[in-house]
Amino acid sequence: MSEAPDRRTPRPLAGKRVIDLSQFIAGPTAAMYLADFGADVIKIEAPQGDGARTLPGNAFGSYYARSFNCGKQSQVLNLREPADRAKLDKLLAQADAFICNLAPDSLKGLGLDGPSLRRQFPRLVVTLISGYGQDDSRTCMDTVAQCESGFTMFNGDEDGSPRLSTGWPVDMSCGLMAGLSCAMAMLDPVNQGCLVDVSMMEVAASLLLGPAALALSEGDALAPPMGNRDRASAPSSIYRCADGHVYILGGLDTYWVKLKQLVGCHDSAPIAERIARAAEFDAAIEAWTLPQRRDAVLANMRELQIPAGAVRQPHEAIAMIRALRGGAVSQALPSGEHVPMFPVLFNGDRVPRTATPHIGGPRRPL
Repeated sequence: MSEAPDRRTPRPLAGKRVIDLSQFIAGPTAAMYLADFGADVIKIEAPQGDGARTLPGNAFGSYYARSFNCGKQSQVLNLREPADRAKLDKLLAQADAFICNLAPDSLKGLGLDGPSLRRQFPRLVVTLISGYGQDDSRTCMDTVAQCESGFTMFNGDEDGSPRLSTGWPVDMSCGLMAGLSCAMAMLDPVNQGCLVDVSMMEVAASLLLGPAALALSEGDALAPPMGNRDRASAPSSIYRCADGHVYILGGLDTYWVKLKQLVGCHDSAPIAERIARAAEFDAAIEAWTLPQRRDAVLANMRELQIPAGAVRQPHEAIAMIRALRGGAVSQALPSGEHVPMFPVLFNGDRVPRTATPHIGGPRRPL
């Protein structure tokens, strides 16, 4: 009889040490993912702590710092002091990887730029996150990157005005890309040490513009900003109901064949024409949804197997997500503090996470 499968979550980075000299979101998130998969992560903080610790929170501390620094220990170093700068070099000499999202000029001033680190620590995986690449000294934040990358116009309202996205999509995407790239470099049995250079602009073009980047590169023009409408199909948008809103992705041909019968619109225009005339088709759908309750509309969509969903308030959405799978979103500690949970299951188990360390504190217990 075969043995029961191993229920332990993957820890391929066990035994690896990572020095995390980063702040706010992108760098800390990358290092947190490495901790999730077994790495020993030491977060280096100035005496006043990561700048994210000053952002809004409650008695347990900043919501922001606590969302992106789980599983780490914290060590306070004032890198302006020669003795503490020497302590960092000692840590790097014993580490497998270094993650940092300080501005390139700051790194050069500290002797922590990529070329310097590669010369001094040739076996170290050096992962640097910047706005425009390490040869550009400009400071960048998520919202700046959303604007500079073209995303805010691509994501704009129908009147042509730009629209930022909350949730820091560039920072979060950079954290994923930097964490994945750093892990792969550490695990490569041939490549001992390398410089991983992550540009927020390139990540935004790759993940936020996506197919639009290919279209523009090949000489095609993009349609103007479309608000909540889908650029690739129509009618697909958010529609009002008697008691709220729903999103219906009805614009692919296989869905429109079914949806048009339900809403009483028998226009069989091809998809490209439907996109060009999206306002007309949206009006036909909303004339059907508006008198109805949200649940009734969604029941019809389920019956027809047309993708659709309720537009939920965040508190309602979190309750729904928690009801789907045990342990989702966050886990409460005995103190009442919550730890954000890793959103993927491995053989039904979640990666165990410890709470964000206090400034200069050890890794918190499970």
